[in-house]
Amino acid sequence: MTSRPSRSPSRPPSTGTPSPAETPLEARFGPDSVAPQGTHKRFEQTDCGPALDWRRYLCGGGPHKVIARLAQGDPLGLRRVVGVRLARRALLLDADGVHLRTMTRIALAAHSYEGHPVFARWLEIQVDRAMQDVREEERHATEDPGSILVADDCPPHQPAVHKALGEPLGISPAASRRVCAAFNHLPYQERHTFWSLVLRGEELDHLAKGSGLSASRVARRVRRVLDHLLLVAQQHPPEPQP
Repeated sequence: MTSRPSRSPSRPPSTGTPSPAETPLEARFGPDSVAPQGTHKRFEQTDCGPALDWRRYLCGGGPHKVIARLAQGDPLGLRRVVGVRLARRALLLDADGVHLRTMTRIALAAHSYEGHPVFARWLEIQVDRAMQDVREEERHATEDPGSILVADDCPPHQPAVHKALGEPLGISPAASRRVCAAFNHLPYQERHTFWSLVLRGEELDHLAKGSGLSASRVARRVRRVLDHLLLVAQQHPPEPQP
């Protein structure tokens, strides 16, 4: 009697976890915050592994139960999705804040999700909406100078994104917060160019070729953004009203 070769147990599809190798940007944000090259397209075309069991996390118990399940070890890989979407949009938002806001959105929308669109895409939609929420809060804060131009004795917690921009520019944590807010209000092309060249460390010629622009024009765009951010960094908080 001939024995059949044994088969290895089936495994869920890979979630595309970033490799340990870090680019300059990833070294500042953490390995789970920024997707490696090519991850965006692959993630959008395939459903993630935990998506096959989404009912386990989204169904039953109401929003507070859903949040409790999502907070136990990040079973859906939500932190990675947040990092991918932030990188995709070239936004310098607090990833922890976006992550918490996304969990809330998922918990509130879970009862209406029935499997369409595919779960990976549905997660992206919730993250994008959470990012919009955070940006809207940032916009309102910008309209109130006293809430953005805070004194340099900022709270002990400093989001990694503030360090990612503040350390290369040599500015204080409070100034980093103002600069990130200003950066997020720039047009996408300016954000993307600065993000790619300065934070991600791409080669100027490679970036110029990919964008269809001359290297000198790309350099001028980055210089304009840098000048703007440094000007914001030099602004001083208003004096408190008596």
